[in-house]
Amino acid sequence: MPDRVNVLHVRDSSGIFGAERVILTLWRNIDAARFNLTLLAMRRADGRSQGLITAAERCRLPVIPLDIGRRLELGAIRAMRREVRARGIDIVHAHDFKSAFYALAASARLPVKRVVTEHGSTRDSLRKRLYLRLNEHVIYRFFHRVIAVSEDLGAALERRRIRPPRLATIPNGIDVELLGDLRETTPAEHPLPLRPGHLVFAVVGRLFPDKGHRFFLQALARLRQTHPAIDGLIIGDGPGREAIAGFIEALGLKDSACLCGFRADMQAVYGSIDCLVVPSLREGVPYAVLEAMAAGVPVIASAVGDIPRLIEDGVSGRLVPAGDVGALHAALLDFVEAPARARSLAGAAKQLISEKWSARQMAEATQALYLALRPGESAPSLDQPTWSSRT
Repeated sequence: MPDRVNVLHVRDSSGIFGAERVILTLWRNIDAARFNLTLLAMRRADGRSQGLITAAERCRLPVIPLDIGRRLELGAIRAMRREVRARGIDIVHAHDFKSAFYALAASARLPVKRVVTEHGSTRDSLRKRLYLRLNEHVIYRFFHRVIAVSEDLGAALERRRIRPPRLATIPNGIDVELLGDLRETTPAEHPLPLRPGHLVFAVVGRLFPDKGHRFFLQALARLRQTHPAIDGLIIGDGPGREAIAGFIEALGLKDSACLCGFRADMQAVYGSIDCLVVPSLREGVPYAVLEAMAAGVPVIASAVGDIPRLIEDGVSGRLVPAGDVGALHAALLDFVEAPARARSLAGAAKQLISEKWSARQMAEATQALYLALRPGESAPSLDQPTWSSRT
């Protein structure tokens, strides 16, 4: 049997989000007889990367914490390069702008293949937009493979001249048991603010403007005018928290809408809510949708990104136009007035997830991509990056 392929995943993490779930899911489902995975976690001074480090240790994924500040650190690049050499790394797999830059610098002129996954990112600031343009137009040119987690993201990358065979689309897959492994082992979290007899709609994800929380709150406020026994939970954290709190107060929802912050006990969350709402303006393949569908929770979502590939409207969930408060209100109202139909949609969604969006399928597609990067394919030169022509 040939030697195992040594893969180093690199992540600059600020919590347990989609990229972290991909890394941990691959570790749990990849063929351990053929692949040896290690995680290099770029450790932030603010402590927000500790969640991934702790989760990796709990899953028994070998992890290398590497302290990195906000600015370029040549010492960290040298330390990463030493790890790549010492561990005989064959493939470096990055998951964000910072990790892609450091992975490229640390592996320069080494016999190492480079892979990066594009998970999708908010473009809510000029700095982020500049970083993402640098990624897409410069950094990615030096990688052997670029993975998009959705068809929508893949199409966007193709428009930037990153094309097959260097571009591959591997949709996110769901590992239901991973949710249990991500639960905190430290003291239990505060109970969710659940009121007897009230239906609970929840939005799960980072607090950014393009996640559409304001549309959900506006639809919720309209719904409560006719159905007061309705509550809304907003699970997650991020820079939009203060603005969302302002919307809650302005709409008179202080008693019925709660900013719950980040939760590690997502199994308990999905077991407590009646419906997941995804009012986003843009998405890839959101893990919140996969997790809710796998848990049998009905989903109402914007028809953006690859969500329409996950949900068939009226068959496995409900789809609404992004930013359309009237359509979102109508879908919420339909859920309230026809709960049996909502449960039927949730049952169909659960079956669909188990058949077409499994962790095993994602792991097998990633394994095939790794194996295609066997010796013989020359590395892109740092002086002559490779990319597809316009033809």
